[in-house]
Amino acid sequence: MNKQLFDEAIGEAPPSSVDVDTVIARGRRAVRVRRVASPALAAVAVVAVVLFGVAVVAQSDGDADGFVPAKPPSSTTTTPTSESICAGMTPTAPPQPEKPAVTENRLTAVLTDSVSERLPEGATLEANPDAKNRAGQRLGPLETYHWYSELRETPDTCVGGEDEYISRASVRSPNGVGNVFFLIARAGSENYLECDSSTENPDQDSCDTETTPNGDVVMTTELGRGQQSASYRVDVLRADQTFVLAEVSDKATSSKYPGPPDTTQMPLTREQLKEIALDPALTMYPK
Repeated sequence: MNKQLFDEAIGEAPPSSVDVDTVIARGRRAVRVRRVASPALAAVAVVAVVLFGVAVVAQSDGDADGFVPAKPPSSTTTTPTSESICAGMTPTAPPQPEKPAVTENRLTAVLTDSVSERLPEGATLEANPDAKNRAGQRLGPLETYHWYSELRETPDTCVGGEDEYISRASVRSPNGVGNVFFLIARAGSENYLECDSSTENPDQDSCDTETTPNGDVVMTTELGRGQQSASYRVDVLRADQTFVLAEVSDKATSSKYPGPPDTTQMPLTREQLKEIALDPALTMYPK
């Protein structure tokens, strides 16, 4: 994933001292959800998103048994060949069983219910100013939207490769305004989650991994060391090959914005965030 895709995923940010490219490079080392060789952390129809130190990936290889998004017209780029730098990364996750519009509506309902029932007394969900679709239209609180672009090879690298469902909201309470962010996608091959060392991620306060009895791999991270604001994050690689990224922070729009917190209390605890991320309904493969 390059800086442009990073910004598209979690919103525009004002200039800061954070070296986003360094963060992204560190994320590639920290979590390898599949073999990756592109700035977009993507393969032929693959998804990749990096948020402050962790990378995630997913998509399908065009199996006719599931939904495959329509491919945008090609420009000066080409489809990766078997000998290209983008080759060898065909995901192993099953095709998406639903059309994107169906998945968007389903995940919106699941997240709205799951988050709302855990909010502290007096807290309400609001539209996040950073929540927009590709057309630039503002989205409602936790309104899920599908980002997709075909992975294409350029002379120097790979571009595109997005295929993820993103949802976010601001959370207003008597303590101020925080935010929640979610990304749901299909995972690929060679999936594992790995905590950064303090050298790789100096902003990391703590990081723990575990495997649930159901076979879901969970990584819980607290970030904010040396920063004015903080965030909790939970990454889940489900046994059904769904990837879930859940983050809550004390900033009104996004944890990537510099500056002091906008609330004196996180909208959700780490344990509540983990419960949401592990909700069986938060999957790409509903039963």
